[in-house]
Amino acid sequence: MLISRRSSPVWGIPIRWLFATLVLPVPRSSARIDMALTHGVPSFMQVLEVVTSEMQVEAAILAEEIKTLNPQLHATLLTHLEQLQQHQGNTIEIRYTSHEQFKKETADSQAVIRSGECSPYANVILCAGVTF
Repeated sequence: MLISRRSSPVWGIPIRWLFATLVLPVPRSSARIDMALTHGVPSFMQVLEVVTSEMQVEAAILAEEIKTLNPQLHATLLTHLEQLQQHQGNTIEIRYTSHEQFKKETADSQAVIRSGECSPYANVILCAGVTF
């Protein structure tokens, strides 16, 4: 993934990136990386898979509601995080919170990566460290 220096903020450790749908309100203070082309393109998982191949994920924060209101995507996401743990050789902490609290936590994200995803609660905050 390419991010120009002009459009990217100064990154600190830990890094918190929000992966968001088309409709999630995003903080004005975060850098925005808009990948959305149209409804569903690219999908949440397409964006997540590409970006996580380049980062050391330490934790994932999800809205509790994804479990019941988008169970298929939830299962796919958990499978991806499990595979990522094995590839990285670490444990990824998964934390759930209410959707209202999740929206508040987005304020701490350094960047928002928006996909074309339109399914409910297809959002995650990934906390990452360094790869070296």
